[in-house]
Amino acid sequence: AARNGSFLGDSYNDRPSSVQREEEMRQRAGDLEADLARTDTEIAWLANEIKVEEIRFADLSEANITTPVAGRVWEMMTSPGEDVQAGQPLLKVLDCSGAVITANVTESVYNRLQLGDLATFEPNDGGELISGTVVNLTGAAGAPANLAINPDALSKEPYRVTVALRDAAARACTVGRTGRVVFARHETAP
Repeated sequence: AARNGSFLGDSYNDRPSSVQREEEMRQRAGDLEADLARTDTEIAWLANEIKVEEIRFADLSEANITTPVAGRVWEMMTSPGEDVQAGQPLLKVLDCSGAVITANVTESVYNRLQLGDLATFEPNDGGELISGTVVNLTGAAGAPANLAINPDALSKEPYRVTVALRDAAARACTVGRTGRVVFARHETAP
């Protein structure tokens, strides 16, 4: 101890206080360097976590939607940036694979019609005649909720006839065309 410059006695140390302070500062510097290394490691780990979460957020914030039918978007039921839940309706799609026409008719016309009767749609815009077949007679009942345009908005007649179109011209997925439906006359059997 004498060779090293330390003088020891009973319960005291005879080293100069500046040497003691130097050792304290070296120890404190070592502690701070260890804290800095730990903080740098934590920052690197958190930066990686941020990148992972940004990728995860991007994956969860967008989704490709595949419709079971060929068609076009009729109505958007959400807004950009809106949070949506599983099972929530997002949009309405028009099924363009088989077009139908809903005709509002008088009671006397309705009573003459049968499923399978032939009909022709004459567009008011002067387009080609489109032929079809009567597939539904709803009478005074409400129109199906899955039609693009609710027939109630078009006429006050309570009798409705749905005609499935057969021609390729019907596949153009035009909605809201107006015109006249002409039903084929029945021949009465003797």
